[in-house]
Amino acid sequence: MYLDILFIISVLVHYFLLLLTARLFHRQASAGRLLAGAALGAPAVLLLPFSLSTVTVAAVLLGAPLLMILVAFWPLRWAEVLFSCGAFFLFAFMLAGALSALLNFDGARRFFATPGGVLLLLGSCAALYLLFALLRPFSAEKKWQKCWRVELEVAWRGKEKIVPAFLDTGNRLRDPFSSLPVIVVDYRSLEGLLPPPLYRILADETMEPWSALEKLPDPVMARHFTLIPCRGVGPGKEILLGLKPDRVILHEGGRSRSLGSAVFLGLSRRGFGPAADYRALLPPELLHAG
Repeated sequence: MYLDILFIISVLVHYFLLLLTARLFHRQASAGRLLAGAALGAPAVLLLPFSLSTVTVAAVLLGAPLLMILVAFWPLRWAEVLFSCGAFFLFAFMLAGALSALLNFDGARRFFATPGGVLLLLGSCAALYLLFALLRPFSAEKKWQKCWRVELEVAWRGKEKIVPAFLDTGNRLRDPFSSLPVIVVDYRSLEGLLPPPLYRILADETMEPWSALEKLPDPVMARHFTLIPCRGVGPGKEILLGLKPDRVILHEGGRSRSLGSAVFLGLSRRGFGPAADYRALLPPELLHAG
């Protein structure tokens, strides 16, 4: 097999493994970062046919996935690095096992030896991805995600709410005027804290979010709001109504840290789906703030 073909196949397989890892941990890494991480793993595969010492082979096999994870998903905490590397190896072993099972059949083994064998490899990747998508609602993924779970205590105008949050390394939103980071929050989690007229308008998807500012009982309240352009995972853009709270306190692992008021809450109408047990997406830069 030519080295250029081996390189391309390696990039495609590593991209698939990184994509599965991202889906498992609800990461929103861009295709460019996933591709860059996958490309870093390809040279390691090209080295394997050469006569290398056992120590060198072990260093390559362990170091390359670590480098791919860091490039694709940075910034990461050490616990996140370990979980991500573990998931990457798990998916790699599953793919290898699926191929080994297929190659027990004479027809599949003969086809794999032809140039079309690449299709068998990519088909196995696609089948594993579809299987993961089908089984994901029944998996114990909540146990894997504990190190990304935090709680936010939001205070505004004398009222407080506790909002379960999830650390999202793909959240890079900032307020366009102040450049403050934005925590994306399901507006429904702030019921009782938001003024009732504003809450009712946010619940009405036929109305633009900024029209809610015209219904505020006190015009001074409008100073606490802004408009934040946002591009999500799906196509197109949307405008989030941003609220600047009086105080946000981060609760994590029995510890509490104040983020102060140097943050905006982006009020999302879409939510995060019925299976999600969090109501906010926290930018990674805020995890160690305060």
